[in-house]
Amino acid sequence: MTYSKILLIFLVIFLNSATIKAQNSPFFLYRNCSTNLFTTNSLFQTNLKTLLSSFSSKATGNTEFFNTTIPGINRSDSVYGLFMCRGDVPSKVCHECIADAIQQLSSQCSLFKQAVIWYNECMLRYSDYYFFSAVDKSGFSLTNTADVSNKKTFIPLLHSFMNQTADKAARPLKNKKFATNEIRVSEFETLYCLAQCTPDLSPNDCRTCLSSAIEELPTCCNGKVGGRYLNPSCNVRYELYPFYRSIDVTSPNDLAPQTNDSKLDGRFSQDPFYLSYNCSTHPNTITQENFKLLLTDLSSQAASGKTFHTVDLEGTYGLFMCRGDLPSSLCSQCVKNATDRIYSKCLSSLEGIIWAIPWSYLGSVGGRIIYPSCNIRFELFQFYMEAGDDEDQLPSSPSPLSRNAEKRTIIFIVCPIIILVILFSIGYYLLKRRGRKSRSTILRENFGEESATLEPLRFDWMAIQAATNNFSIDNYIGKGGFGEVYKGILFDGREVAIKRLSESSKQGVEEFNNEVLLIAKLQHRNLVTFIGFCLEEHEKILIYEYVPNKSLDYILFDSQEKKSLTWVERVNIIGGIARGILYLHEHSRLKVIHRDLKPSNILLDENMIPKISDFGLARIVEISQDERSTKRIVGTYGYISPEYAMFGQFSEKSDVYSFGVMILEIVAGKKNNISSSTPQCFVDGLLNYVWRQWMDQTPFNILDPNLKEDYSKSEVIKCIQIGLLCVQHDPDARPSIVTVASYLSSYSIELPAPHEPAFFLRSKTYSKSLIEESSSTQSAYSSTLLSTNEMSASIFLPR
Repeated sequence: MTYSKILLIFLVIFLNSATIKAQNSPFFLYRNCSTNLFTTNSLFQTNLKTLLSSFSSKATGNTEFFNTTIPGINRSDSVYGLFMCRGDVPSKVCHECIADAIQQLSSQCSLFKQAVIWYNECMLRYSDYYFFSAVDKSGFSLTNTADVSNKKTFIPLLHSFMNQTADKAARPLKNKKFATNEIRVSEFETLYCLAQCTPDLSPNDCRTCLSSAIEELPTCCNGKVGGRYLNPSCNVRYELYPFYRSIDVTSPNDLAPQTNDSKLDGRFSQDPFYLSYNCSTHPNTITQENFKLLLTDLSSQAASGKTFHTVDLEGTYGLFMCRGDLPSSLCSQCVKNATDRIYSKCLSSLEGIIWAIPWSYLGSVGGRIIYPSCNIRFELFQFYMEAGDDEDQLPSSPSPLSRNAEKRTIIFIVCPIIILVILFSIGYYLLKRRGRKSRSTILRENFGEESATLEPLRFDWMAIQAATNNFSIDNYIGKGGFGEVYKGILFDGREVAIKRLSESSKQGVEEFNNEVLLIAKLQHRNLVTFIGFCLEEHEKILIYEYVPNKSLDYILFDSQEKKSLTWVERVNIIGGIARGILYLHEHSRLKVIHRDLKPSNILLDENMIPKISDFGLARIVEISQDERSTKRIVGTYGYISPEYAMFGQFSEKSDVYSFGVMILEIVAGKKNNISSSTPQCFVDGLLNYVWRQWMDQTPFNILDPNLKEDYSKSEVIKCIQIGLLCVQHDPDARPSIVTVASYLSSYSIELPAPHEPAFFLRSKTYSKSLIEESSSTQSAYSSTLLSTNEMSASIFLPR
């Protein structure tokens, strides 16, 4: 045996043991911690610990549902919580599930005022507000990826049968609002359904909650072989395999199938779980009497207490075997059910089988019935060994001398290999452990001292996958310089835009970290709302509010879309952008220079309110600082100011210049494309055109021809004049954003006359390096329009 094979065996054993351990643990589904935080060492934190401790002690009994309130001095200090185990879960499993949920929430949601966590077996929830006996409207779904064979018939059947299950759960015979149901959907398929509400809901509220959950199934799980919708107040699930246990023992006809034959609260289910059957197409040559005698013998031997028995009846062979951990009474019942079923189903066939999968896919012959608890088999050939056959077929015993030599060989060969495998495994584990970084370590490496304050904004990778349906093509929005952008729906129902940094992105780790640090501290109506981020070793993701009307770039320059952009909307967009810049420059706790203001970085919500986005290139400056310099020029030609492009000097007036270009683009409905008239001279096409029309006193020629007559001529002239004032070559001559805001909001202020705009300088030449850089960026600038919420591709210019 080679070293690699031994290593493979060792790893298989290790993985198998790990799998067994995982199977014995509660299966975690999802958790949600709100963004509402409490102060450490506060009364709320003390009360929360008391609440979780009461859950732990209460779950040790036979309690499947428990809700309680830990009152505080003030209403804001009170904590409300509940836990609920699935109705078929044994008390021991319920306790283990609740204990694991408490541990998860204590470590992952330690500073949050509201949290909920779901497992397969239980759900736990707490909050700072009273939510008992009320239907929660939030939830999330999980689905299997495989499709059913016939959607046309399956979907109506699922809807009808799931509603039947919901009716049973809403008005149960006992206190717990839990119900299961099953129905045969085809020859080889059975549909299993489950519905459950928190018992504190009224029957009507429970049914309302379940109805809402069922209505979500077509959205998440349309035509899939399984799915579920989880709400803090109720949940529904369906599968094409039995995923729940049977705990009722009233009568065999009332029993639901179970996933295994394990003990439930010390009792065994009385109904062995049947899987499937098939009978061969060969005609049966066995007499009916002999067939019946064979099955009767198998059943009677099981009733006598045997757990294994073979029989040979005139050329017809059969056997049964019960699982070794079953009591004889259940073994007898299982064999009895199996013999009855195979007699009724395979009487006219030469061979028969009962299994989990359709017989047509097995491609073998023989007759057998297989349960998780037992199986029987009959064939026209002897497929088992008689007692003593194994002894007769064994080779003769080796001599003592040969046995000793064999032992020595094994010791000298196997032992060193085992030692090497162990050493290699330990070394490999230590290297992997050293190479892996914890999430907190990754956070500290990227954000330093800020990592603690950013922790509440961090999302798990699993949450991102769930929100985007594992980055489904159906959720794809577009692609920008940052990477791909997807629409997502968080567990609480919020629509978000999820930006996933690609390896080929021009905006790298530095820009990602910069954006998280900046935007997390900024809040304004005219800035895009930052929801959070996900930072793994190989994944960097930004999460923003979803803005449905795409970007100003798309609305303004698309030949179809800009026809619907009225003058009033254009004026409101200009004013909104100005207020956003004013907040960045003057009113936020940080003084921020954006450095990449352009239409593709202005997003429009459902009310056409503009929101500034993309802070990857932004910089914080001192409140008293007027100007900074950099050797790394970043931005987009057509929008960056001349002093920044040539000398690396950026200031508030750099953003004002970019804003002025956008004002003129909004008025004209044209992009400020750069053109080159000579190798030594650059002219901004739109600025050149606007300036000429202004000097010729024909300003209305600038106006977008798509605009109708319902506009104010004085407003048009004022916007053009403000735009020209903002793009003047001398930064000191440009107005501050405070002055611009006052110009826009007042009708009585007399505006100064603008000077010639920057880059309209035919007699002056730029440096050779700037000309080359501008030429190289031309194709990038002229690329196709960006899609909704995309990170725009900014141009990086080395100096």
